[in-house]
Amino acid sequence: MNVESSRTPPRVRGVPLFGSLFDVWRDPIAMMMRSWREHGDIVACSMGPYEYLFVNDAEAVQHVLVHNAKAYVKSPNYRGIKLVVGEGLLTSEGEHWRRQRKLTQPAFHRDRLAGFGKTMVADATHTVESWSKRVGQTVDVHEEMMRLTFRIVGHTLFSVDLDGDADRIGVAVTDAILHANDYVASLVRMPSWMPTPANARFKRALAVMDGMVQRIIDEHRRGKPKDDVLSMLMAARDEDTKDSMSDRQLRDEILTIVLAGHETTANLLAWTLFLLSKHPDVERRVHREVTDVVGDRAPTLADLPKLAFTTHVLEESMRLYPPAWSFERQAIADDVVGGYEVKAGTIVALSPYVLHRHPRYWDNPEGFDPDRFSPERSAGRPRYAYLPFGAGPRTCIGNGFAMMEGQLLLATLIQKHRLVLVSGAPIELEPMVTLRPKGGIHMVIEERSRASKAERPAQAVASLSG
Repeated sequence: MNVESSRTPPRVRGVPLFGSLFDVWRDPIAMMMRSWREHGDIVACSMGPYEYLFVNDAEAVQHVLVHNAKAYVKSPNYRGIKLVVGEGLLTSEGEHWRRQRKLTQPAFHRDRLAGFGKTMVADATHTVESWSKRVGQTVDVHEEMMRLTFRIVGHTLFSVDLDGDADRIGVAVTDAILHANDYVASLVRMPSWMPTPANARFKRALAVMDGMVQRIIDEHRRGKPKDDVLSMLMAARDEDTKDSMSDRQLRDEILTIVLAGHETTANLLAWTLFLLSKHPDVERRVHREVTDVVGDRAPTLADLPKLAFTTHVLEESMRLYPPAWSFERQAIADDVVGGYEVKAGTIVALSPYVLHRHPRYWDNPEGFDPDRFSPERSAGRPRYAYLPFGAGPRTCIGNGFAMMEGQLLLATLIQKHRLVLVSGAPIELEPMVTLRPKGGIHMVIEERSRASKAERPAQAVASLSG
């Protein structure tokens, strides 16, 4: 492309030296939404020493992530995450990333994942049984889903029960993520060796996570191969060198999978249950579909193709509250994106949260409408208008695992119970590495039989009026 003939993008005015940095610190999502609404799909701004380009156009996204992906690398802001996961798939680049992707890919093949379905349902059933003992009580659904997905991670990744470590590891993960976010947001970054309270807390968190992972790796090396992801990763061999992953490489990939898989799925399910409570008509449709397809038994992989509306609900939840709400690439060569000049070194920010609200691709974009993902209404929608798992060579390797888990867990969780949002409870976004609900989502557990009885009079009136 001819860079010289391209245009200069519209620009957000910032303050001298800092640009739009303070606006992003206060509320990054609000800043991105405002810049898009005021200036258009492709907008430039500065943040401290970095030049940014916000891109909210499906064709431009495709260019950056797919057509010209080789001209971009992960942005410097991923250094914060790299402090936690090292050279895992999320943060590594170049030949190391290609080798690790090739070694890791077979562990996430659909045929391999099929064996995990029963484990996922069994763990979800464990949560359902605990809810049956707490009917009428208020729970933090986000915390409940974090515990459930952490339990599943233990069983499917390691073949161990991590329930006893859940609180300790959960605190460590949260502390590590907070440190990664603070590192990215800091203008002056303290060296990790400095004895600051933040560094000390981060080192304790890493020690907890590293200790857990190394203990499990050692147990796997001493024992027989198991039917879990870790065993598959340990058995993987480089085609050329025949080398396997070192303990350090295993550690980095395992922590990447734990952080990326465990938290993103928990967020997806928490936001989905929140949306279903806000839209009881949709909640009734999902339950009716699950009842028609599954009945009272446990759902299985064979049921998933028949749970179309359930799948659309999850897809719509990820549209409104994408777990990976923003990601960045840095240009390593001059480029042209959407007709605008992009200089080498520019950071291109792609926000699924913003893109998923673009009226060019979505009618009533702020509305919760799972039917928009039906084949009829999806026809003609640009492929890259929807990015719950990214796109291109670096598409999330665990997308199949995440969707299978989300479908099976949602179907299991709503069979016997309904969760009702506590009236007046404020729900705020917390855009960290993933899009969390700040302070959790507090909901009351209702027994499904009672909920169904409460709905019958309204259904009777509706049938009479029809």
